Amino acid sequence: MTETWQQALDALKTRLDPVQFETWLSPIRLAEGPEGTLTLEVPDEFFARWVRDNYLDMIKDAIWDTARCHVGVHFRVGPARPAVERPAETRPESGADPRGSEAGPGLGERLVPWFTFETFVVGPSNEVAHSACEMVAENPARTYNPLFIYGGVGLGKTHLIQSVGHAVLSRFPGMRILYMSGETYVNEVMTAYKNDRLDVLRHRYRGQCDVLLVDDVQYLSGKDFPQDEFFHTFNELYNAQKQIVITGDQFPSAIPKFSDRLRSRFGWGLIVDIAPPEPELRMDILRKKAAREGIAVPEEVVAYLANRFPSSVRDLEGALNRVTAHALIRKTPLTLDLAVRVTDRIVTDRRGRLTSDLVLRTVADYFQLHVSDLKSDRRHRGVSLPRQIAAHLLRKHTGASLQAIGQALGGRSHTTVLAALNRIEKVVALEPTTERAIKDIERQIGV
Repeated sequence: MTETWQQALDALKTRLDPVQFETWLSPIRLAEGPEGTLTLEVPDEFFARWVRDNYLDMIKDAIWDTARCHVGVHFRVGPARPAVERPAETRPESGADPRGSEAGPGLGERLVPWFTFETFVVGPSNEVAHSACEMVAENPARTYNPLFIYGGVGLGKTHLIQSVGHAVLSRFPGMRILYMSGETYVNEVMTAYKNDRLDVLRHRYRGQCDVLLVDDVQYLSGKDFPQDEFFHTFNELYNAQKQIVITGDQFPSAIPKFSDRLRSRFGWGLIVDIAPPEPELRMDILRKKAAREGIAVPEEVVAYLANRFPSSVRDLEGALNRVTAHALIRKTPLTLDLAVRVTDRIVTDRRGRLTSDLVLRTVADYFQLHVSDLKSDRRHRGVSLPRQIAAHLLRKHTGASLQAIGQALGGRSHTTVLAALNRIEKVVALEPTTERAIKDIERQIGV
């Protein structure tokens, strides 16, 4: 496995931008693990999640290209190591040390160097959020505080919130900035609680922070103690006139199992949304990504990918990564035919991983119901409409038969399921809010 990983790294080094490689792949260490599996040790959970979302497919392609076999890849969080220094050309011009204090990991470990305002592609679907972030970065805690950005998965929320961090650091080198995902925050709070070190954690967030950036705050959903800690942190920072920027996957009032007092605090400033990118913006994103990475992508491939992946910038860029990687690996031209073959496999793989349990669970969570409600005989519209939406999504994205959908929804007959599918089509045509709900759920399940 040591040789396999080293060969894969050598291949990836030639395929990735040097900054990307040094930031996200160089810190990874090979660790002992089950036979036939690459166990990769990473610094923290955020790092693991980012590599899974953005580089796992390329890692697997590199392994296949060098070892000619399928190898499982598993990530494990290892002991803390010094942060990797960012290359000089990506550092702010100021002489400030971006890595934060000794109280915990800081800015240098968590901000992606190329997530800046300069690399963010602006269009009608995101221009309000982009402008609000720029105004906050120009005048922290004086314009919109807090700033809450919400939208579906892969639309650019993380890019924007990190752009605020980079811009503030460049313009105000004396400011202390802390960027943290909601998931990491929950883990840190619970670890500090178990180790009786909450005072250290509180000092870090409340006493050593001028700008707090919290990404994916929905991870605090249903976690009472971390929510309580965040509430008091929010109050102290706000009262001290410190800037707070938060992202979430839904409007604050729609986040399930979230305290009302936190929801109300989020509404004290400005709440803006990011919608799925329109066709011209999707094409512009692909063109600029290809130009940035020095890749010649035919316009017909750009148009095809933009049409095939309409809901998520992350999926869109990931598809381009896959297509270009296959062209490089097989030393073939990047053609429309190659793009069709590669993306067909992506969609097929995704559909194969989608289960009825996931669909029902996501629909139930979205409408703040239990899965048992969807399977029950209740006919109230607050339950029947979500049940119809679940049937629609199962039919559309899993290819399940009417009988199978009926079984998943509590043993209903295929005629009942067919009637539900017909009803939801009429509802979607008449009610834009229902159509929006379906799109939101689709983004959450990754289709």
